[in-house]
Amino acid sequence: MRVAFMEPLNPPADSIGKQWMGAHTMLVPKAASEAPEGLASAEAVVWSSWPVDRAFIDALPNLKFMQRIGLFRAKGDYTAALGRNIPLSVFPHGTSLRVAEHTLALILGLARGLLASHAAVVNGDNPAAMTPEVRNGRTPTVNWARVPGLQTLQHKTVGIMGFGEIGAVLARMLAPHQCRVLYNKRTPLTPAQEAYYGVEHATVEALLRESDVVCDLLPVLDATRGFFNAATFGMMKPTAFFVNPGRGHSVDEADFLKMMADRRIAGAGLDVFWLEPLPKDHPVTKLSNVLLTPHTAGGTPQGQVNGQAGWGDVFEKLTENLRRVQAGQPVLSPLTAAMPLP
Repeated sequence: MRVAFMEPLNPPADSIGKQWMGAHTMLVPKAASEAPEGLASAEAVVWSSWPVDRAFIDALPNLKFMQRIGLFRAKGDYTAALGRNIPLSVFPHGTSLRVAEHTLALILGLARGLLASHAAVVNGDNPAAMTPEVRNGRTPTVNWARVPGLQTLQHKTVGIMGFGEIGAVLARMLAPHQCRVLYNKRTPLTPAQEAYYGVEHATVEALLRESDVVCDLLPVLDATRGFFNAATFGMMKPTAFFVNPGRGHSVDEADFLKMMADRRIAGAGLDVFWLEPLPKDHPVTKLSNVLLTPHTAGGTPQGQVNGQAGWGDVFEKLTENLRRVQAGQPVLSPLTAAMPLP
């Protein structure tokens, strides 16, 4: 198929695209403000921020498929394609899906006590002095290490600080857990967007005070440096968890270490740090209530171009959708009229 990309493919998307799209002809613009050469002959369109509208769609007589990259951050009105029964699909942008999944994993890891549970098994903790034996059916060995504080995410309140693409993907992932999801961003969502993502806008103070889990997805700005400090952590519930898959600079390191050592909040999950790689024996590694991962949320191998794994996901699924369109099969992640326009 002749596939028109409406935005330039910057590294690593350019090289990854060539690896996956060998069976198709790629039409790629040279600049962000330009349409790709040969657009009129395109059978498929891939877009994110291009101003897609009825006139754009009607000008493509051979159009058979449209792929939007960006659950939340994309632009354009694609509804004219629905009227022509053209299949549409939407994928999260770049590494956003992986980061959102990792964030959810950290949340569940904290709620289910995976850090303490793993240590208990490795250490052979057996406070009841039970004898190891084969046990069938109902058994008294449930939680034999007596790991405390295990809880469920169901119906908890999750607060997202900095609602963008990752926050939108995460909010959708939280829906099956029937969580109440609060968010804070400078420009609130529209009522239709809030309903679709299942979120409520809240002030910073309300979000911190009411959330059982606070997710730090703040962007890298001077204004966000050290945002999470003694004052903001002090607003959180003592039973709450803090999760940061975003950027280490948004947390005041000294304040965080003291708050966690004093167990002012229940626990934290960190994928990013003040120094990276995190030095061996750094004080944060001594905290038993902090779950740590080595900046793996995006899934990019060490030494590779940032975002490679996420864009590999995008192109793998894009080529599968192109195959499905050619075979007359339903596409992955269909984009429907239920999703509010940007």
